[in-house]
Amino acid sequence: MVNLSVLNCSACNKLLSEPITLSCGYTICLKCLPSKSSATGSVFSCPVPGCKQASHLFGPSVCQDDYASQFLTKEVLESPDDSTLYQSVSNSLLCKMNNTHTLRYPVTSHCGHTFCKLCLLQHRLSFDSCKLCQKRLPSYKYIQQQPVNRMINSIITMHSRVKRVNQEISKVSSNENTHIDISLIPSTGTNSTYSNVPIYLTDFPVLPSQKLRLPIYAGFGQIAFKNSLLSCSDYGCLSLAMLGKTKTKSGHFGTIVKIVSFELVNNDILIDIVGLDRFQVDEIINESDLITTANITIRLEEKEDLEMMYETIYQKKKHWTEYTTAHSRTTSSMNTPVTSPSSSPKASLSSSFMEPSYDYAQDTHAIRLANRIHNFISQLAHSTPSTSFCSAVEGLLGPVWLESVQGLHGPLPPVENPVALCWWSAIVLPVSNSDRYSILDKYSLVDRLTIVLSWINDLETQWGNCRRTAINSVTKVFPS
Repeated sequence: MVNLSVLNCSACNKLLSEPITLSCGYTICLKCLPSKSSATGSVFSCPVPGCKQASHLFGPSVCQDDYASQFLTKEVLESPDDSTLYQSVSNSLLCKMNNTHTLRYPVTSHCGHTFCKLCLLQHRLSFDSCKLCQKRLPSYKYIQQQPVNRMINSIITMHSRVKRVNQEISKVSSNENTHIDISLIPSTGTNSTYSNVPIYLTDFPVLPSQKLRLPIYAGFGQIAFKNSLLSCSDYGCLSLAMLGKTKTKSGHFGTIVKIVSFELVNNDILIDIVGLDRFQVDEIINESDLITTANITIRLEEKEDLEMMYETIYQKKKHWTEYTTAHSRTTSSMNTPVTSPSSSPKASLSSSFMEPSYDYAQDTHAIRLANRIHNFISQLAHSTPSTSFCSAVEGLLGPVWLESVQGLHGPLPPVENPVALCWWSAIVLPVSNSDRYSILDKYSLVDRLTIVLSWINDLETQWGNCRRTAINSVTKVFPS
């Protein structure tokens, strides 16, 4: 007999009876629920000791997990070995969205039906009800964040054939699933190439870590959007390869973006996205009004530039844009007031290029450049808000400005994360789209940081010119 502990209830640790899968991904017996009314109410206390999910989602009724029930048959329970067990349940592990491939990242809705997360996300773009029972589905954003069904996921991954199954999944091509699976995990240390990738064209550059809300209008716009969808199994999400319309030539860079949430507004679609990693166009294969396809190479950030985060990215499959660290220098530089700020922006900002006052074990050229950029942003946060210089920097100073941009783009990254700091600065500083394209096209982190510092020099020059013009005007009106 095989070890069937995977079929035990996560609450009572006995063989499942009338299994129900909770939105936290744990499967329990119906009798282990505190009460049916508790499970369907707004407040629910999870009976699973190891559950760390803050809240749980339930529909109008508690429904039995149809997949889990199939595993509790005599044939499965009496399987003599793992191989026989796998053969017994393999047909039961097909994704019921189209019954053409084995489940991957299985998520169970409150109606009791289980699908691949990517298949369910794709379905949710067009429909708001379950394909099998027509009960209302949770929001796209909720499904995106929902944990996998732990029991089904364990059954899949415990067998030696799972590798072959995963390879079959990546080849699945149907109207209800994405065609290309993009990998952004630096597992081999090399950049991966992909052929005939659908490209979603935009009027502006989207940078890594940038957060945006985009409208997708009915008609040709939505056709192009759905034709351009990619899957990213590494992070269990749908994605797009976004490229500027003026950059559809070999050698130019675009960005792979993650679709975070999705909302229907009348006949139009609103999507929230976040930039992940860049790609380089190797060759344009086809260009049309509805879709552009190209051969591309994924350009991941260099391992040495992600030194602090590399193990987290590789082992936990957590993208570097999700990596945050609370460093004392970041906190202190934001909260310590400047005792005697200068009335001159040029004078008050000149200190942003002081020698680094930190002591890191790994002091690299990139870290030193990042420190200068961080000092500049910190000084902006402590300066008097601009109201009288030039329109290019109107309102660009002071704590309210920093609070505003952090609300939109996340906290100011610390110096020891120069990759994130570089892209964050490129997003928030007042520069043109052509300037942002120039930094998107640069291979080297040091080159990108150097470009950001050139922008800072240009801004200081503009502020100095504005101040001199203002002083000259005042002198002419009020001569000494």
